[in-house]
Amino acid sequence: MKVLLGDVCERGSSNLKQSDVISCIGDYPIYGAAGYIGNVDFYQQDKEYIAVVKDGAGIGRVMLLPENSSVIGTMQYLLPKENVLPKYLYYVVRHMHLEKYYTGATIPHIYFKDYKNEEFNLSSMEEQKRIVAILQLIENIIDARKQQLIK
Repeated sequence: MKVLLGDVCERGSSNLKQSDVISCIGDYPIYGAAGYIGNVDFYQQDKEYIAVVKDGAGIGRVMLLPENSSVIGTMQYLLPKENVLPKYLYYVVRHMHLEKYYTGATIPHIYFKDYKNEEFNLSSMEEQKRIVAILQLIENIIDARKQQLIK
């Protein structure tokens, strides 16, 4: 069934600055546009979620992040609703190439209000699981081949 991105997830935001958390220590990972930053003593999300770079270099980059973690303010949370698997949503959003929605010349931005109407096919939960399993297998093969090329 065709659905809009805004129908299967909620948007969340962070007001954390990298400079505020860089010296923190704790048990919970925090992420920025380039990936893992470090650990802090708090978390903002208690379930697996999608993070999208919304400001600056790398806008539109998509990450699947673990439960009990957080992102800094240059990122935006996409919180999956009950009818979609986080990993399935990750593959869907990654395929959408959200960078095409950028605005701004000096510091590019993308906004949920602009890309929430992206349409995609929402499969049944069983089909989502099957699709995710296939895509994970393909990614594992690609990663293994990359390692072979490095060696």
